[in-house]
Amino acid sequence: MSKAVHRRSGALGYLSPALVVLTVWVYGPLVFTVVLSVLHWDGTGTPGFAGLDNYASLVADRQFPMAMVRTLLLVACLLPFATAVPMGLAITLWKRPGRAASTYRALLFVPVVLAPIANAVSWQFVLNPLGGVLNETLGLLGIRPVNWLGDPRTALVAIALITAGKIIGLNVLLYGAALDGLDPQSLDAARIDGAGERQVTRLVVVPQLWPVTGLLAGICVMLGGQWAFANVSVLTQGGPDGATDNIYYLLYTYGFTFFDTGQASAAAVVLITVLGVPLAARRLCRRAVAVNS
Repeated sequence: MSKAVHRRSGALGYLSPALVVLTVWVYGPLVFTVVLSVLHWDGTGTPGFAGLDNYASLVADRQFPMAMVRTLLLVACLLPFATAVPMGLAITLWKRPGRAASTYRALLFVPVVLAPIANAVSWQFVLNPLGGVLNETLGLLGIRPVNWLGDPRTALVAIALITAGKIIGLNVLLYGAALDGLDPQSLDAARIDGAGERQVTRLVVVPQLWPVTGLLAGICVMLGGQWAFANVSVLTQGGPDGATDNIYYLLYTYGFTFFDTGQASAAAVVLITVLGVPLAARRLCRRAVAVNS
């Protein structure tokens, strides 16, 4: 018994730094956000108890459900760039090793290391409707200029494509690491059985990448709107006509434009719940399957 207690105390000693970090930076702010969601507070005065008024205001505010829908649309636009596109690029570069492949990986990774604000400002010049690089190039092909960020029909797509640049570069490296860890015997066995390279890729390589694909898709669903925040903040400020006003920018607007900390916290709690329930349900289903098996 004493040995077991000693082992547990030793394990807690090793885990204590991580537990302190999680408490200070994750669970502490989460609890504080839940507390703020039931208060009236502008960030400076004395807080007052609001009960569920902040949540009722969210239900009455038409912008909130629309922002959730736009966030889902944004994530849907980003998902192919988080999974299929980087997977195809990674497989292509993996099959052609050498200096050229390393150079291409480095070029794809450049947007990842750029500061988000600097990246957004550079795209502001590229997409400028009057003399922007993209419209000037299209003009040479006889295509009329497009107000990419000022037209509600194109603004959200433009934000998604700008955000996708950072996602592709990082995920190509992650897929590359997964490809380097593939079992070469399974590939050789498929070739010995007469499979062509396309069949090897489709029937052997891609199925072994499904765990990585599922992980990257889940991360994109949870963080896709957050990744686009800097681009929305710099390029469109939620416009035009609210076309790019996703849930993360709306939280910022509640808290730092209208100084309604309580409503911003209530919206954050709703968002965490929406994202957390499917993950919790998936984990419970896995445990149930493990117990039954």
